[in-house]
Amino acid sequence: MITPRPELSALPPYRPGRPAGLEAEALVNLAANENAWGPSPAARASLAAVALHRYPDMDGPHLLRSLEAAWGLRAGELVLGTGSGHLIKCLAEAFVRPGDLAVTVHPTFSLYANSVALMGGQVSSLPGDGHTVRFEELPELVGRLAPRLVFACSPNNPTGDTLDEATLDALLAVLPEDGLLVLDEAYVHFARRPPDAIERVRQGQRIAVLRTFSKAYGLAALRLGALLAPAAVVEAVRQVREPFPASSVAIVAAEAAVRDTSYLERVREDVASGREELGAALVARGFRVHRGEGNFVWAEVPQGSAAELTAALRRQGVLIRDGSSFGAPSHVRVSVGTTPEREALCLALDRLAPVHPAL
Repeated sequence: MITPRPELSALPPYRPGRPAGLEAEALVNLAANENAWGPSPAARASLAAVALHRYPDMDGPHLLRSLEAAWGLRAGELVLGTGSGHLIKCLAEAFVRPGDLAVTVHPTFSLYANSVALMGGQVSSLPGDGHTVRFEELPELVGRLAPRLVFACSPNNPTGDTLDEATLDALLAVLPEDGLLVLDEAYVHFARRPPDAIERVRQGQRIAVLRTFSKAYGLAALRLGALLAPAAVVEAVRQVREPFPASSVAIVAAEAAVRDTSYLERVREDVASGREELGAALVARGFRVHRGEGNFVWAEVPQGSAAELTAALRRQGVLIRDGSSFGAPSHVRVSVGTTPEREALCLALDRLAPVHPAL
């Protein structure tokens, strides 16, 4: 009998926000932190010129040059991947040896720990209460454990907590000589005052910054991410990455989206105002809302379990994310969505009030 690697026995499969088999078009989907407005018109228009019968350029050189110019990076400090999740796995493949230790926080994106475990590494998480992440306590843990990799998502998925400048500098100061800080900035466009992590890359510090085109740029279906890091880290990722990791469609759309700065700014403004409206609506219905900075809201349900509530809402055609997959069974993560989508959620919650009196 052919058996898989023993590391797989402890790895749960990734659970997407929308359960398999559900037709997205028939639902109000506030479970996946997607850009409800979609990509910019310029990105949509760019797709018509793509030659679908040709292989893409291996590294998307035109897009890389545009991003290097936009972020002030040197050639060789940026590499593309099939979404930032792909790049997380590449980092683990390139730098985690059996028995190596990685540090992250709790709750957060599960792929950090899973990627490390798959390579035979160990993971230690900064304990939290499930409602918030105390990033300011992370440097002490890193200094004490001296891990090979440190994963921090800022704004954090699912809580929305952010690293500040002082904490980022403290983390870099306590890294061991062969350590690397991986800062996942998937939601950075929605943060109020994010630290300038890219400046640390320019200075040659031991930091790898992840960016995605799935969230603010609205290109989730095309699966494109970018890693900004010192040249040695970029080269190592290129060595383990498969050929043609980014499609021509994704590369062309991303280049157009990056140039359309006015559209990006409108999305950011709509998310910021929508996040406040959604948080207030949930508080009015008895939820304990954490004031994070992503394109989502993290909230503790008034009573019962998050799984019960998400199942009841699904029956009404509204999807939100059950916090159980993050180890927080009393919490839900709700994408900001559009005004009509938020109104549909509120109507569904109000219809559930006789069943869930706390609502």
